[in-house]
Amino acid sequence: MTNSLYCDLLIRVKNASLSKRKSFTAINSNFSRDICEKLKKYGFIGEFTIDEDGHTLTVTNPVISDVQILSKPGRHLYVNSSNIPWGKSNKSLIIISTSLGLLSQKEASAKKVGGELIAEIW
Repeated sequence: MTNSLYCDLLIRVKNASLSKRKSFTAINSNFSRDICEKLKKYGFIGEFTIDEDGHTLTVTNPVISDVQILSKPGRHLYVNSSNIPWGKSNKSLIIISTSLGLLSQKEASAKKVGGELIAEIW
């Protein structure tokens, strides 16, 4: 069993992308579903579906070159709105967990909210 479902999901997306798999499965949770919605919005995955039993996510067409997990179960990184990092490239996505839900670095800066840095994806 994994300690962090979202870390497991992000690593599965990266591994599936690097091995050119068309789809993969992961354990479903509300937080993992929110991360998949952000990844889909920014074009890092194609589609995701939840199985009938509600325990498994199926993700299709992952296109991620790398992921850096910033907050881990033993170490949480928090930033305020003026210290939000922008990432390694223009296409980088930094996911931030805020009081308004999961936001990208651009959305969090525009709304002037900070929160916990989850991961950087490029």
